[in-house]
Amino acid sequence: MRLPAGNAFFIVSLWALSGADLPEPAWVALNHTAHQALEAKDYPKLRDALAKLQLFLPGNPQITYNLAIADAHLGEPQRALSELRDLTAAGLVYDFNADENFASLRGSPGFTALLRQVDRNKKIVASASPVATLPERDLLPEDIACDPKTSRFFVGSVTMCKIVTAEGALFAKADWPVMALRVDAQRRTLWAAIGWLANCRQCNPADHDKTALVAFDLDSGAVLRRVESPVKGLLADMTISREGDLYISEGSYGAIFRLRAKSETLERLDAPGDFPSPQTPALSSDEQTLFVPDYERGIAAMDLKTHTVRWLQPAHGIVLSGIDGFYRYGNTFLAVQNGVTPARLVLFSADFTKQEVLEANSPGLGVPTHGTLVGAGFYFLANTGWDVYDDDGKKKRDRASVESQIRKIVLGKR
Repeated sequence: MRLPAGNAFFIVSLWALSGADLPEPAWVALNHTAHQALEAKDYPKLRDALAKLQLFLPGNPQITYNLAIADAHLGEPQRALSELRDLTAAGLVYDFNADENFASLRGSPGFTALLRQVDRNKKIVASASPVATLPERDLLPEDIACDPKTSRFFVGSVTMCKIVTAEGALFAKADWPVMALRVDAQRRTLWAAIGWLANCRQCNPADHDKTALVAFDLDSGAVLRRVESPVKGLLADMTISREGDLYISEGSYGAIFRLRAKSETLERLDAPGDFPSPQTPALSSDEQTLFVPDYERGIAAMDLKTHTVRWLQPAHGIVLSGIDGFYRYGNTFLAVQNGVTPARLVLFSADFTKQEVLEANSPGLGVPTHGTLVGAGFYFLANTGWDVYDDDGKKKRDRASVESQIRKIVLGKR
């Protein structure tokens, strides 16, 4: 589930929107303090708040950027340049020259080197090849799944509230936009997370914040089960265990659920306030740990026995926010990172000390969202069209219809 990207201070509004009748988490309070300090140009206070906040939001580039702003104003050019180097080393693109906060750095050898690295980060990285173009335009596809028995690909549509095959054939209809898709091959089931979104062309506004999981028969498309969410919001991303247990994130207000294979009830695993915007979870190889990328906070490891949460600390030059799709592949993690510039697909080492950008700046990539692993191939959705809609779910004026694509990256042994 893609959200507005790139601003750590967006978290405060997310918490306010949740309506949670709970004490404000420490990281939200720090975020609010940092926001006020930046507005007031109180750079000592800004730096102090951000240094503390960084422990709660590891790998968030906006914090690093704002730390550089504080240091540039505090007469610490080398520290500011080091922080900006972390951003360029991560492969991100910024217009540093246009930011007057960095006026004191302009012309220095270190700043000039940063600008050269930004130019290198704009170069095309293209590992993917096209597999299929979805015949119907403006589907706003969010997720894709594959049936290993038939090799059929299924794609969920947000605007049209349906699931189609890669060839465009209708598989099943839903009453709300289709978000996450997961195949349970053993039970011949396709699970779909559905819920109200403003982008929907046929949804009733009265259904706002309603969401559910629906199980479809993989062969007929018939509805087998439906599980309503116990909380308001949007069940948007999920993964499935070998035993058929589902792990689902609610991304509007923040929650993590489990639906055991034989259960009819969603079990909440997190504590309210832990995750402002959780995305696609991934299981460890022994399925004892759930890795949860949060669009703002980074990546957390949740012990599935104790439900304790540990936020992973990346190395310098590694950015972990803005991740939408997230998958374990061998000894690596594969991320669809559409909340940074440029949007990209990237492989992280298991300890998040190294990265390899697989796809970025390539023609027609647009906004990628999710994918599915089939053997050593990763099939993902490109040019989904989220960028042509405004925050109210309305298509922007004079924007052409969107033609989305399925692309494949061959990953090899990892």
